[in-house]
Amino acid sequence: MTVLVTGARGAVGSSVRAGLLAAGVDVRAAGRDPQVLPDDASARVRLDLAAPSSFGPALEGVDRAFVYVTGDLRAFADAAVAAGVRHAVLLSSEAVAADADPEPGGIAAHHAEAEAALREAGIPTTALRPGAFAGNTAQWSRGIAAGVVELPYPNSATSPIDERDIADVAVAALLAEPADESPRLSGPESLTLAEQVGLVAERVGRPIEVRAVDPERAREQMARFAPAGVVDSLFRYWREGDGVPATVTDEVERRTGHPARSYRTWLQECFTAP
Repeated sequence: MTVLVTGARGAVGSSVRAGLLAAGVDVRAAGRDPQVLPDDASARVRLDLAAPSSFGPALEGVDRAFVYVTGDLRAFADAAVAAGVRHAVLLSSEAVAADADPEPGGIAAHHAEAEAALREAGIPTTALRPGAFAGNTAQWSRGIAAGVVELPYPNSATSPIDERDIADVAVAALLAEPADESPRLSGPESLTLAEQVGLVAERVGRPIEVRAVDPERAREQMARFAPAGVVDSLFRYWREGDGVPATVTDEVERRTGHPARSYRTWLQECFTAP
């Protein structure tokens, strides 16, 4: 079996690569610049979704693929079918299931289009739909360093998932018989954003103030550096989760045999204080 891993440098992709190598699988790590990919037992190939000429060499002899959503996947999906790819595991988003009427350019629409591209091409696709990543804590780095984290919706809840758990589910799916399904993944508990900051404070050993800020002002600030559709999606997500416990599923344990790692565990094992 040969598995193509896109996004091989990312928090999820790197763990998928490591998990497959540990299982004795022939791994092909892909990126726009293969020279910056890890120098391990995996083969390194160039793959640029904006350059269809790179598809053929990257996909040659590949049975299965871990796919990271970036851009339009339709041409890549067609090339994967032509190359004989029998199964794709896609890093999608819970927003696809949560948003019945996705806004164009938003997070749900972006991932729904990727799921459709693979499935309409005829590839059985396991679309992993995680919610908030534990690694999203990095967005508070400056506030953590300053001792004050500003939040437009402090009581909005998520069930942060450790990226290693997403990777473990992906590896299990890639090693199993191809299936077309869309499991919704989560961490083991619902936590408000304020509670998450509190756990960060516990981890770094110093107090961090949570300061509520006007949502419209926060939206304007984010819109300076993020696409409008993404900003709208995030603020809608936080607003709808304000005071509402986040969904928690048992998919990680059911698919991997181990419980989902807690946010506190992620902080202890993966978080570096700014």
